[in-house]
Order: sequence, then C-alpha cells, then structure tokens
Amino acid sequence: MQSLSLTTLAPLPQRARVARRSQAPSSIVCQTPGQFAGRPEEPSASSRWSGAPSAQAAPQQQAQAAAPSIQEPVERNSSHSLPQISKEEMSRTVRGVVLAGGETKNPLTKYRAMPAVPLGSSLLMVDVPLNNCLQAGINKIYVLTQFQSHMLNSHIASCYPPRKFGKPDQQSWVDVLAAQQTVTEREWYRGSADAIRKNLGELKDQDKGITPACDYVILSGSAVYNMDFSRVVAFHREKNADITICMHTCDEALARTKGIARVHPSSGKVMKFMEKPSGGDLSSLRREDAAAAPDNEFLANMGIYVFKREALFSLMDRPQTAHIGHHVIPNALAQEMKVYAFEHDGYWHDVSSLKDFFETNLDLACPDALMGQIDDMSARRSSSLPPAMMHDVELDRVIVGDGSVLVGCKISNSVLGDASYVGRGTIIENALLLGNGAWMSESNRKEAIEKGEQIYGVGENCFLRRCVVDENAIIGNNCQIINMGGVVEADRSDCGYMIQDGIVVIMRNAVIPDGVVI
Repeated sequence: MQSLSLTTLAPLPQRARVARRSQAPSSIVCQTPGQFAGRPEEPSASSRWSGAPSAQAAPQQQAQAAAPSIQEPVERNSSHSLPQISKEEMSRTVRGVVLAGGETKNPLTKYRAMPAVPLGSSLLMVDVPLNNCLQAGINKIYVLTQFQSHMLNSHIASCYPPRKFGKPDQQSWVDVLAAQQTVTEREWYRGSADAIRKNLGELKDQDKGITPACDYVILSGSAVYNMDFSRVVAFHREKNADITICMHTCDEALARTKGIARVHPSSGKVMKFMEKPSGGDLSSLRREDAAAAPDNEFLANMGIYVFKREALFSLMDRPQTAHIGHHVIPNALAQEMKVYAFEHDGYWHDVSSLKDFFETNLDLACPDALMGQIDDMSARRSSSLPPAMMHDVELDRVIVGDGSVLVGCKISNSVLGDASYVGRGTIIENALLLGNGAWMSESNRKEAIEKGEQIYGVGENCFLRRCVVDENAIIGNNCQIINMGGVVEADRSDCGYMIQDGIVVIMRNAVIPDGVVI
C-alpha cells in the first residue's frame, strides 16, 4: 500500500457522527513517505541540556527549563490564541507514541490490524496520527504494535525510514515497538497503559544520546482527525499540566460508550473522569456551561494525551495498570495531579467498528470533506502506479486511487483504492473498494482472461450499494452486492463475505462468481 505524497485535510460535512465545525478550520498535510517534517537545526549549547540522560526521569526543573516560554494567558476554549511552538522545539522536546496494537471485531481486521486498513484512496489509518505528528514537528515517534502487525510493520518500515543529519538531536524516526516476551515479561499487552509500561525503557531514549523529552504525545492509531499538536503542547505547558486530555463534545448516546470528563468551565481542569458512564454517573458529568447544546453536552476522551515526562513514568510503571482511561487517569486525579482538558473543535471520528470506518470513508468523498484536495501530486508523487484511466464513465463525489481502470461505469459517493477495476455497465453507490495489490491495464486483463488467470476487480453489469470490497477481491459479471434481504449481522466468510451493521463486506482475496446476488 502506497502512501499519499501530499493530502490536505479540511473540515468534514455535517453528516459525520462525531463532528463539529470549527470557526477556523485547521488542516493536516500527509507528507511524502520517507520525508519528515521539521528536521531541526542543531540547538545551541545554551539551549541544550548538558550531560547524558540518566536512568531516572529527568528532573522537573530541567524539563521546565527546556520548555518554551509561554507568556500569553489562555482560556480553555481559546486554543487558536495559543502561541505555536516551533518545529525545532517540538522535535527536540516532544516524543510521539502511537498505540496501534488493539484487536477489534471489524471484518477488515481478519488479515491486518485496524491501523493498517486503507483509508481514502492511498493512505492507511496509521498515516493519520503519524502525519499529525510530523506536521507539528514531532519527528521522533514510537508505534506500539501487537495484533496482526505484519502489514502495519512493513508499511512503517517502507514509508517512514529513519533520517540522520548531524548530531543525535537531529535524528528523526518512526520506530516500531512490537509486543514481545522477555526474561521479565511473559504476557502480551493487556491494554494501552500496559503496552507503554512494557516499553518505558525505550521511551526514555537512554541509548540514543539525545536530549530527554519533556512531554509525550500519546495517540490512538484508529481515529481520523486533524489537530495542531504544537498548540496542544503549548496549552499543556501553559497550564503546567501533568496530563492533558484532548476532548471532543458529544451527545448522550455516544457518551455512554466513551471516557467522559467533568471539566471546570473556566480553567479547563478535569474534576472527574469515568469510562462508559451510565445513569446518575452520566448525569453528574453533564456540562454546565452555555455551550452545552443537546448535541454537545458531554466532553468525550479522544484517546489523545500529552503526558509530562515525570508523570508518564510514575503513573505507567505499575504492573496492575492496564488501561489509560480505566486506570491511569483516575489514579492521577486521586493523587491530585494537574489534569486538564483541551477541547478540540475540529473533526474527529473514532474508527474501530465497520460502521464508523464506512461512514468516515464516504465523508472523504464529499465536496467539503476532510480530505478535500490533492495538491501538486505530479511533483511529489510517491506511488509507482500510473494515473487512473477512465473511459466513458460517470462519477459523482468519488475518490479514485492511482492505477485504477474504470470502463463504461457509473459511480457515486464512493472511494476506490489503488489499482481498482470496474467493468462496463456496472453501477456503484455508497461503496468502498479498498483496491488491489497488482495493477493491470485493459489489454493485460484481456490476456489474463484468455489464459484463465485470476484478475482482480469488479466485472461487467454489476450493482454494488452500501458495501466494502476488501483488497484483491474478484467479483464476476452480473453480480449484485446490495444486501437484498436487509440482513444486519451474518458470517458467510466461507462464501467470501460477511455482513456487519447491515454493511456487506467482500472479504480479502474472495472470489464471487458470475450472477451472485447478496
């Protein structure tokens, strides 16, 4: 799977389930794989910490000395007034930690982790947190993997190679920390906090000879959002917070499935935090400020945190601690640590279930979508595939990946991944085609058909509606993938498909014969 060289992310339309329009929409640019944003100049001797990092966490006074001076007073809901920390400073004093090892029940994760599932036409899910980091100047990043990690590890290794220029502080990397058994740890990761605990030695950067980080940005690998992390870190440091939780408004239905905080309306300090509250607990977490409209009366945890170095190492280094939301945040509040909420007013969608993934991808094809335009691809193209080829087609709100071949078809409100093929007379509505691993021109396809070889793609005179076609699937001629019976849940993987939340998923490498109706 090739990554986009440059993609601009802008606000999503109203139809997104967890979306709120910002007065000043921000954007995130997905960079050419292998290029790191904000490669720093070597800091002067006066700005560097002296000496090698010790085995213990860096002293608090040193961490504060390395942080930039932020003098402007900031209110909780005025994040746009925060000073933007330079990329050089972010590179030197902040590390990124992407949690990408969790297991889900999504049919698309049968062969890979959720962060390795294609997003849009040419990205993977993991590219979202990585490029949010890189755009802010965080170019020393760790990715913690475990479940079905081969595709994810391969993608990171090929698309984000390490860079070295000058002295150690000028290094940049995306380093995979895969789950492993050691002489002291025999179990796999039990949760987000346990995964971090088992990698604390690597996160301290003791063996790299670089300046110890002041703060760690911890991110989910299964969410779609655009956020300026330099402003989040500025907010975190201005408050002198031990932990900053990025939060998004939500309604009561969604609040029952998320971590919800009660936040002081003026200071932004977290007073109470609970995972998946219900009943009276939920009522006690309802916002009291004037902005608490019916659709945004709660503040939900986005799974994005900033931890001060000392707080991270003291809170995570406990064997009984498994999850950040369930254990770490309540422990921090019990110890009266400074926990603050940074309210994000841009787009955010947690993408773990098939329904969330489906809706988010279709949002990308809308005119005012999150991924609205591809800028100057000819100058920065990283894909080895040729441009898409289309003959006699009708397209409306469609993203088409590189190397796709579309012939005499009609497609609307859909996303087609790299090297997709759609035959003549086929109609596709509200569907995701995740693409194919092998590109074939029309002449190549004809030769393959004559030889009896397998050819990927959607055949002629088919009708696909509200479905997902996974990679390297073969759909014959005259097929209908429309959930004819209105089934909500079904496992027909022996026949090459599953249905979840009413959405039909044609499984990876499946072969659907001519004339099949699903």
